[in-house]
This record gives sequence, structure tokens and C-alpha cells, in this order.
Amino acid sequence: MKPILLILLSFVGAACAQTNSKPAKMSDALTISQGEVRWLEFSVPEREVKLICRGNEVKFVRKGKFGFAYVMESYFSDFSPFSCKVVSLGQTISEYQFKVEEREYPAEILKVDPKKIKLSAEAEKRVVAEQVVLNKIYSSSIPDFLYSTSFIHPLDSVVTSQYGNKRVYNKHKKSQHLGIDYRAAIGDKVPAANAGKIVFSGDLFFTGWTVIIDHGLDIFTVYGHLSKTLVKDGEMVKRGQLIGLSGNTGRTSGPHLHWGTKVQGQYIDGFVLVEESKKYFKN
Repeated sequence: MKPILLILLSFVGAACAQTNSKPAKMSDALTISQGEVRWLEFSVPEREVKLICRGNEVKFVRKGKFGFAYVMESYFSDFSPFSCKVVSLGQTISEYQFKVEEREYPAEILKVDPKKIKLSAEAEKRVVAEQVVLNKIYSSSIPDFLYSTSFIHPLDSVVTSQYGNKRVYNKHKKSQHLGIDYRAAIGDKVPAANAGKIVFSGDLFFTGWTVIIDHGLDIFTVYGHLSKTLVKDGEMVKRGQLIGLSGNTGRTSGPHLHWGTKVQGQYIDGFVLVEESKKYFKN
């Protein structure tokens, strides 16, 4: 699969207040790995400006003389280097080179209910219908950041499965784990990783009882395998607010919390987003 470069807008008011860093220069060496995100700051003139990455125009936030964007690389990268150009009136004002470094992900073997692997016709129909709903949700993000603080981890617990792990289910089915699993007993309290709007609270075939939060500008966090959801669609929540209880629903091998971070239609490493957000937003 070809690599996908993803750009996220940022809530720059809070960001500018929390950082003294200067925009990157053309000579700066920028690196990124598959499933990761990097913050980009660049100078912009008062006239019309475009940010072009890998030949595609991407959105950014303008604040005074500077532009702000998150640059992201898909988990399915082919590791080709690329650049982002700031273009005005057909001329390149500045250019930022990115080197994609390969990141090794371990493999793990899981045993789950065979019915969750080899789906019945009825189950397949349900999965397809659910995906239609999810695609609509992920394509309808609020066009502004809904938070002004850094992201936090949903649980202070042992991570039992990292983002990017290569998985083998029941010795046959292979996939990638594009989320983070935390050790949790049934009924443990699960808070929101940041402020946002609840866009889904219900039962899904694979992740069971699930809560999805839209944090604005195509940033979503997903909380899966819950035993109970405590929020409703359309509700606005604060960072740290209780949104559900951990459980063992959906396709699982035992009780835990699955935390996914989806940005511009791709799942990325939530740990990286947490650390990057700390650089520009208050804790």
C-alpha cells in the first residue's frame, strides 16, 4: 500500500502560548516513522499560501506570520523520503525534508472466539453496515480543535499490546494491532483522553461496547471492549471525564481496554500524539 501523508490542523492559540520553539528551517533534518506524527511550524506571508506535501495540498492553521500543522505518516509506509513545501503565487517559499525511518513492531499470537474470526453471513452483514456508519462519523469531524490541553493516557495501567503489533489470531488470521491495549478488570473507570464531542456510544461487532470522541479536525479517540458506556451521542466531554467502564465485549482474549487514535482516516500511535501534544499544549 502506498504511504499516506496526513496533515492535521492545530488549535494554535493554546499551542503558541505553550511553546517558544521557532519554525523549522530548510536545513533542519526532520524524521518520522510509520504510524507517527510530527509538528511543523513555518513562516507565511500575508498573501495566499498553500502547504504542499508529496504533491498534495494540505490544510494548516495560520496565526499571524506563522502556519502550524501536524505531519503524519501511515503505518503502511514504503519509507520513501518526502518534502512539504510552502508555496505562494506559484513559488516555493520554504521546503521541509522528511526522512522516514522504519520502526520495528513485534508479533503476538492470540486466541479468540472462532466466530469472531470466520464470520457468518449475518455477522459479515453487520460488520459492513457498521463500517458504513463509522465511515460517515470519521468523515464528519468538527472543523476546529475542541481541546486546549495535551492528551493523556486513558489508563495508568500496564500496556498489554502496543500499537503496530503484528497479530496472528488462532494460528491463522493475520492483522496489525493499530491501537493500544491496557490491562483492566471488568468495571474499571475509563476517562476521556481529551476534551471533545461524543460521536458514537454503542455496540460494535469487533470492539464491543465502544465510545468514539471527535476532538476536532479529524482527530478521534476510540475506547473499545467496554462493559458499559456512560455518555450519549452529541455530548461534550472534558479531558479526564468518565465515559465508560472497561470490559470484555467484542473480539477479545480477555478483559482490557482498547484505545485507538484515528487521524485523517488512519490509526496512529496514541503514545506519540500524547508526547507531541505535551510540547505545545498545557498538561
